[in-house]
Amino acid sequence: MWLRLTAPAMGVRILAAVRDLDPPAGGAEMSLATLLKGVIWDGPYIEDAPDYTPLEGEGGVEDANGWSVKVFQSSMRGDVTNLTLDSGLEREVCNIPVEDLWSGLSWRLRNKKTGRNQLWLEQQHLLKRSRAFAKWLAPFLASEKKMAEESGDRLLGVTQLHWSAGAARAFTAAGIPYLAFVRDELQFNHPRIYRESLEGAAAVCGAGQGLLKQIHGVFNLQYGEHVPLPVNYAERFGSAEDVSQRRLAGLTARVERNDGAVPRIAVVGVTPEKGFEFYNRLLPHMQEVWPDARVDVYGGGSYAEALGEFDNATWRGHTSVEDVFSGCDVHVLTVSSTGSWGRVINEAGLFGVPSVTIDIGSQPEAVGEGGIVVPRDGDLDTWVTAIKDIYENREEYGAKAKAHAGVVDHRRSIAMFRSAIRDALKL
Repeated sequence: MWLRLTAPAMGVRILAAVRDLDPPAGGAEMSLATLLKGVIWDGPYIEDAPDYTPLEGEGGVEDANGWSVKVFQSSMRGDVTNLTLDSGLEREVCNIPVEDLWSGLSWRLRNKKTGRNQLWLEQQHLLKRSRAFAKWLAPFLASEKKMAEESGDRLLGVTQLHWSAGAARAFTAAGIPYLAFVRDELQFNHPRIYRESLEGAAAVCGAGQGLLKQIHGVFNLQYGEHVPLPVNYAERFGSAEDVSQRRLAGLTARVERNDGAVPRIAVVGVTPEKGFEFYNRLLPHMQEVWPDARVDVYGGGSYAEALGEFDNATWRGHTSVEDVFSGCDVHVLTVSSTGSWGRVINEAGLFGVPSVTIDIGSQPEAVGEGGIVVPRDGDLDTWVTAIKDIYENREEYGAKAKAHAGVVDHRRSIAMFRSAIRDALKL
């Protein structure tokens, strides 16, 4: 049983219908969880929000009497975690399996070179799961609608990613306006599935202006709003002094093991969408033209592990963000087609680590002046030159990356999300 810790203000009730909210879900789910937790608290809209500096004060005190949030999700990805435990979120769970025969076949028959799933099989999986989710969700929404009519509360649905087409269908049938939060590439891979849900949304929140531009290029949105991915730096990394000490300790350890002069390049999280095929070309080329450099590949899964087989690379497996960025020199991130905001760019920046990324979607916004953005048609030599440039000027770029890290401060992102909800409901 999930209970609210505080009594929310009357007026607005958020109904979030998603497949996942907690890990082992990915960054998109974690971001939405942070945003939903944030609007339970009564805080400013973005035009009234103070300047937030990561790890330095709150920039304004928020009251606990905010909006009510109830989450409808699958129970098949394990127990809730500290991300949402005791957060004040209400919750209803279903036992709809996250995977099925179609998703399994899509994975097993994936393209061996690129690692991409078979899209037709993935499509069948998404359609079936969305239909099942919509059917399960319908009676809950009918009940919520009746209670709102009695209390005078305003309802707003929120959804994202895999089962969002089903959630949107259920919201529409119940006469409840909804907001879609977009960060990843599903809608571009399967526009037929997600067109109705995105074009029917009262608002679509995209992680970055660049991603929103991509969405507008494919779908006819009613209203689009930029909401950067939220990162609660203090909750994750402690104080500014903690971060500085962690970085100093990491660099000192490198010197002690005679590794201080070796260029250390970090790649965090590898999937087909996040450059697997590209890294398979970049790493051997880097070995030829810059043999002194070492690439450390972090994250689980077969794709990251496979990159560790190159002579100039080491697979480090699952590693905490603070351990990754306490001791590396440069962070590299690419995407294949969708410019969803790479939050890891700003996490690296918090530790003074600059990034090299690609000019797609929202990646330039994430980097700011704290790195180099490579044109999407840039060849391998262009990438190596950019990485070497960053390495040779890493202190200068690192300082700029640290200054830019506040662009994803969770307090600022929550204020923008709160404003998007207000605008969607025309409050």
